[in-house]
Amino acid sequence: LALLSTAACASLNPAAATAAEYSAKFLYSLSDFSGFKPLNGARLNLDPVKQEIYAIGPGTVYIFNSSGMEVFRFDQDPAIGSYSDITFNSDRKMVVLASKDQRPRLVLCNFRGEPTGEIKLTGFPPEFESFGPNRIISQGGKFYLVSYNGMQVAITDEQGRFIRGYDLVKEFELKEGQRADTGLGGFAVDKDGAMYFSVPALATVVILKPDGSTTAFGKRGSTAGRFGVNTGIAVDRNGNILVVDKLRSTVIVFDKNNAMVTEFGKRGFDPGDFIIPDAIIVDGNNRAYISNLRKRGVTVYQLPL
Repeated sequence: LALLSTAACASLNPAAATAAEYSAKFLYSLSDFSGFKPLNGARLNLDPVKQEIYAIGPGTVYIFNSSGMEVFRFDQDPAIGSYSDITFNSDRKMVVLASKDQRPRLVLCNFRGEPTGEIKLTGFPPEFESFGPNRIISQGGKFYLVSYNGMQVAITDEQGRFIRGYDLVKEFELKEGQRADTGLGGFAVDKDGAMYFSVPALATVVILKPDGSTTAFGKRGSTAGRFGVNTGIAVDRNGNILVVDKLRSTVIVFDKNNAMVTEFGKRGFDPGDFIIPDAIIVDGNNRAYISNLRKRGVTVYQLPL
């Protein structure tokens, strides 16, 4: 495991917390007009133009405006399949990632969630025959499709044509037998096309840059800056890396050099607290949305501008 052994070399530097000011302020939890919305482990994605948040729950998709209020919802359409994620293409059209008859689908929908077309996935090589993505991110005119369990990434154009794929077992220099026991806890893409992978089984974050170079950092532990169970990952507008620790119920912030800056949030039931946090996204206003389990909804923090 040559690559992942470098994580210890890129160890967390607690002294970095004094090198930069980073203040995350709790704003609110996503709500409707009756109050707090008790979502349970919702998958989160973003309409980058309207800055609306899409929270995918069992059977229903909830849409919240940039003030955190629910403005619309629609039921999942069984004819489309089982919804995994939602993104938007460069034409601002909604794209639903779904699974139908054990095959992935990209379905175009209007704002009501009604299907208007389908993007056919084409040109995939044989090693992606059983590819089952459950995460999609649209960036730079490309779709990044990720299978957390299968540890594979496929990049396509917006017409669904295969551009490049990555088998992360090989990229991370793991053994084939580790695929089922490892998996991903989170995935993000920055504005330059660098991909960020949170690997909880290894207490590691791996960054795969567009030039093919790879770096890794992280160390298991229960103290500040170390990972208990690292899951969701996001990059803020200033290039800082935010990693959700599901076990420690906090969000750890690392700078561009992978040094720890600070942590925010804690386990509890007070406003701003987390209960088994999991997914995270950051919007264009540099607000972080963190999805919790146990029907504790989605917690929103303002990050430094």
